[in-house]
Amino acid sequence: MKDISSWERIGFGGKSTLEKEELIHPITKELYLIKYPRQFKVGVSWEDITELIAADIGRLLGLKVMDVEIVFRNERRGSLLKNFIPKGVMNEEGGSLLSMFDGYEGFIESSLTVEELIEQGFQYMKQLHFWEQIKQDFIEMNYFDILIGNQDRHPYNWIILFESIEKQSFSTIYDNGASLGFRFDDQQLLAHITDRNKLEKYMRKSTVKGGLFEKKKVKSIDMIQYLSKYYKNESKSIVERIKQFDFEIFNKMIDEYEILSDIQKQWLKLIISFRRKSILQWLGEGE
Repeated sequence: MKDISSWERIGFGGKSTLEKEELIHPITKELYLIKYPRQFKVGVSWEDITELIAADIGRLLGLKVMDVEIVFRNERRGSLLKNFIPKGVMNEEGGSLLSMFDGYEGFIESSLTVEELIEQGFQYMKQLHFWEQIKQDFIEMNYFDILIGNQDRHPYNWIILFESIEKQSFSTIYDNGASLGFRFDDQQLLAHITDRNKLEKYMRKSTVKGGLFEKKKVKSIDMIQYLSKYYKNESKSIVERIKQFDFEIFNKMIDEYEILSDIQKQWLKLIISFRRKSILQWLGEGE
């Protein structure tokens, strides 16, 4: 892993749950962001590494994901992310866009649950005048998040690029680190690997924010079933790619990462296989 201690810091990455630094490459002058894993009083976090693995999974699914590299800066490990926003292109976070609609602030504090909550969230998405342009990417992001178990896809974790008056597009998928069991240490991972009941319980409790909510979550199974029911056409392509996920390439990739412990490698191979199988079962396409 390379050391980027000499890179110039030009900012601190704005408000975030993770400590960040904005950096500039000393030669190419390209912009980068380094994110450091959170420090908890109890437990661990290896979300810089899960950020890297999630990006690998996204690419295997044919999604637009960030370029991620694990580096050291001033003796601290973090994930280095290349800026994906084209120079001069205006952009806005989803949360800022949705909060402009009447009733949205009340909605995120509402007592709605399950399908009613998901449905209302999508009703706000449909009010975006460019919804048809971004709909496919937004739906695919949700399937991806359920596959990796992303716990933090709130509406400020996706961006719209305003390329012109006529053209708006969904950005590269970013902030994928709060996934893949990032809070589990090796002992906890091993317990889930060796105890099928524990693994199944972990999957049953799986939740997502769906890019719609900040403080609320819905069960992954409810989101999957909603998407397959109301966005059937948009779901077809990503579901097929999940079905055809190349575990030979993925497992080889995992084996080659020296930064991972043997237990982490076992876990990552198992959890993606298990989550994929669960998703297909929820869709009625179980093997």
